Amino acid sequence: MLIAIAAILCACNEDKKKEIVCWGDSLTAPHGGGSLKGKLRRWLGYNLSYPQYLEGILSDDYRIVNAGVGGENTLTIMARQGAYPMQLAHDVVIFKSDERKYRTIVGNNDMSAFVSSYNGQNVTPLLQCGYDDESPAQVNPCNIDGKQFELSSEAKFWKEDGKFKHEYNYYIEPSAKFESTDTIKAGSVLTTFAMENLRGKYANVLFIGQNGGFDDVADLIKQLQAMISYSQSDRYIVISFHKPNKVIPDYNRMKEMEDSLYQVFGGHFINLRQNLSSDGQGEVEQKWLSTDNLHFNSDGYKRIANLVADKMKELGY
Repeated sequence: MLIAIAAILCACNEDKKKEIVCWGDSLTAPHGGGSLKGKLRRWLGYNLSYPQYLEGILSDDYRIVNAGVGGENTLTIMARQGAYPMQLAHDVVIFKSDERKYRTIVGNNDMSAFVSSYNGQNVTPLLQCGYDDESPAQVNPCNIDGKQFELSSEAKFWKEDGKFKHEYNYYIEPSAKFESTDTIKAGSVLTTFAMENLRGKYANVLFIGQNGGFDDVADLIKQLQAMISYSQSDRYIVISFHKPNKVIPDYNRMKEMEDSLYQVFGGHFINLRQNLSSDGQGEVEQKWLSTDNLHFNSDGYKRIANLVADKMKELGY
């Protein structure tokens, strides 16, 4: 009896927690995965992601939802979050359950599975995080045309001739028995778990853009504003990425981007590069970075978590 009461009280306490959803790519994604080794690394506190450190900094009044997935650009992150959902790129036939012999493939390297409702470009969720219950993608279970599905992927990544390459397939399986063969039409919206369950949470942290997905700074701002609007929460923090990329190719352009983000988002904005460089102008100091010179080491992720915690305090969150 006492155990049952305790379980009920714990569940009530969990429901009262202020949930903060952290959206991003590999700079946000949880480290270690769902394997035993990954769980051990997290339990020991070894080189955790910034959301994991943030949860340790904040009081028990908060709960962190890590929705970071490695390799994703802004279009794919928006598609998962719901600001601009993903759509089927072509018709998909779902065969009657007792006649189906193979998993239903919906796309791969050569045939797009999903496109962004923002601009029609390809989006590729799930490639680096899997699709089990612990997946940070927050995609499954998903819904298409009123029917529930599980989306999955098989992906392989390797390095060849100094370049990273990958191959992947997407599969979709109905959660319930299909009594007759049906065709899901191109353009049908895939409604993710996040779209239905992560709206209206207490606050959101948006740390996106390092992998591109936007045309210019104005486009990045438009996408961020769309995510904030869709979240149904006016509590948010925007973190700028810290390394030049194809869209923002040098540090002068980065400074212009950061100035523009500050003008639009004001006190909600964290200028990450400025906070992690020695003079606030140039590159992030090596002491914060891992050996790949892009991701962060433990000290770097702890520093980001503290910046977010300080910003939350400043904003009264």
